[in-house]
Order: sequence, then C-alpha cells, then structure tokens
Amino acid sequence: MDFNLTKEQQMLQRSVQEYMRNKIVPIADAYDKKGPMSKTDAHRFLKDLIPFGYVGALVPEEMGGPGLTYMDSAIITLELRKAYASLGGIAGITSNAAVGIARSDNAMLKEKCLPGLLRADKIGCMAITEPDAGSDPSGMQTTAALDGDHYVLNGTKMWISNGSIADYVIVACVDESKDGGNRDRIFRILVEKEISPFKASEIPKMGVKSFPTSELVFSDCRVPKENVLRASGKNFDNIQKGLIVARCNAAVACVGIAEAALEAAVKHARSRTQFGKVIGKFQMIQQLIAEMAIEVEAAKLLTFKAFKMLDEGAFPRKESSIAKAYATEIGWKVASKAMQIHGAYGLSTEYPLERYFRDARCYTFPDGTTQIQHLIIGREILGLSAIR
Repeated sequence: MDFNLTKEQQMLQRSVQEYMRNKIVPIADAYDKKGPMSKTDAHRFLKDLIPFGYVGALVPEEMGGPGLTYMDSAIITLELRKAYASLGGIAGITSNAAVGIARSDNAMLKEKCLPGLLRADKIGCMAITEPDAGSDPSGMQTTAALDGDHYVLNGTKMWISNGSIADYVIVACVDESKDGGNRDRIFRILVEKEISPFKASEIPKMGVKSFPTSELVFSDCRVPKENVLRASGKNFDNIQKGLIVARCNAAVACVGIAEAALEAAVKHARSRTQFGKVIGKFQMIQQLIAEMAIEVEAAKLLTFKAFKMLDEGAFPRKESSIAKAYATEIGWKVASKAMQIHGAYGLSTEYPLERYFRDARCYTFPDGTTQIQHLIIGREILGLSAIR
C-alpha cells in the first residue's frame, strides 16, 4: 500500500504547516490555560481555518465544501492536532456534523443548515454517548416520541464534544413509536438550539482543556420531525460506520501530538548540556529518541492505512481499531518519554510537554477504550465476539 503523498497533498501539507507554525503554535499554550474555548473564539479560529479545508473537509464541492479525500483530511488533521489538539477537535467535530448532513437524504437540512456550518457561522456536534451507553451505543436510552409534527426528546448525553457551543446537534435517539430492539429503533435527528432549547453543562477534564466537552440534557425538547436525518442503510449501521471514522481521527490526532513531542525532545537533546556535553550524545537519550521515532512511524503507517482504505470505499473495522488502539497509547507514551528527556522542565507548564501528555492521554477513551478496540480486533480476526 502506497502512502507517498501526491504533489498536491505535499503542497497542502506545506501550506498548513506554515500556517500552524506562524499562527497557531505561538498561541496554543495560552489558550489552553483559559479552559474551554468561548463560542466567539471558536468561530474566529474556524473561519481562519476554512481556506485549508478544515471545515466540512469531506463535503463535496458541489455542496459548497472543500471536497477533500480521507487522506487529505488526515494530513491536515495531523498538522492541526500537532499544533493545538483542542482546536483540532473543535474543527473536526463541526466538520463531522456538516458531513452527516451532507450525506443524509434530507434536502431541507442541506439547504438550511449546511451553508452556515461551512462558513463557520454555526458550530455543530454529534450526540451519541450517554451515561450508560458508551462503547455500546445500542444501550442508549434517549427517547424520541412522535407528537404531531414534532418529536419530543428526553434523555441525557455525556462527553459531547462542542456540546456547550454548538448551534446544531445531531442526536442519536430511540424512536418510541416503533417496536423491536434498540438497534432497529435508533435514528438521528438534528436539534437546532435556538428552536429546540436544551441544557448544556461543561465537564472539566485533565486534557484538551480548550475543547468544550459537555453533558446535554433534553427535557421534553420538541424538534420538528422534518429534522430527521436518514441515509442509505440502517441507522445503527451508519452510526457504527461513523465510529470507524472517529477512531481514525483519534489515531491521527495522537500521531500529530506524538510528532510534536518527538520534535521537542530532539530539539532539547541537541541544546541541553550536562557533564560538559549535549545530552543528545548520551546513549540512553539516543535510545529514548530511537524508540519514540519507531513508535511514531509505526503509528502513522497504521493510521494512514486505515484512511487509505476509507478512500477505497472500505469500512476498515479491524484496521481503524488497530490504528486507534496503537496510536492513542503511543501518543501519551511518546509524550512521557519526551518529558523524561526534558527532566524537570518536562513538568513545567511553561513548556508544552505536559500539555501533549495530558491531551494524548485523553484520546485513549473516546470512541471506544483501548480495551474495547482489542475486543473488536479479536472479533474481526476470530469471527467470535466477546461482547455480542
């Protein structure tokens, strides 16, 4: 499988790298210390990122989007997460919402909501996870009861990225008007906050601190039934396919963070002196650098393989779980080794190493923990499920 970038992709990568180096890296630490990003700041940053394809990356050009491939999106995602993982999350989730609308059969929502998302006038998010339904979305309990021209939503969603700043939320819920198990009754509906208010409460967390993450509570929330999002195939299967892409994105985020940590460690090892020589000459430092380089390269190849398969029309369940499991674990481990090379400076909040560590550690949990990924990989290899 060829992972060499085309000339166009190389140009895209260089332009993004230059922008990140000049505009984003210098402000990342300061914004991270402020906590969850304000809606005003999020709009401003997203608008600046539009020319590079970050907003609605996979939305086709005929719908007003950048029309990037999965590999294109992997390239730009890696560079943004490398510079400022929280901002990368805000952009990525808004893009996912735009793509969800673009790929549905709801022409009304495409016309009404897609332009605002693509211009970054609106911010979007996806709401699947619940207090008792994380790795098993079939266990979700948020319900939607049809009442005339509206669905009435009741339930709680947890760990919803962009939840507190989102204008549009694509909510997965269980249709109370249908019989059968949850897998057959789950569907998605777009909730416009101005029209259908809901409560959003920020959840404090150890990493990706600028990335708003919320609990959403829907209490008799009335949503026009015309906001239902449907796509080809079963709704539950489409949610599962979305999780495959999400795992790829989590993997490439941690590849970016790990690359940043490695580069910081190399720079420090070349300049820091002890015992009359730069520490990069010490064998144990070189061993750590070599281990980090191997791990970053392996994570990148596994992740790019999964994105390549997406471009080929496959839904790489096994490969996306392999990439997610390996890259997210390597992300925080490489950051930890980089901290070790920095010594006490690695603990200082004046250096970005501790941010890299905290941010990468957070990505081992969303979209299925490392252990869940191992169970998926085992199921795909053996044809036997440990769960269902």
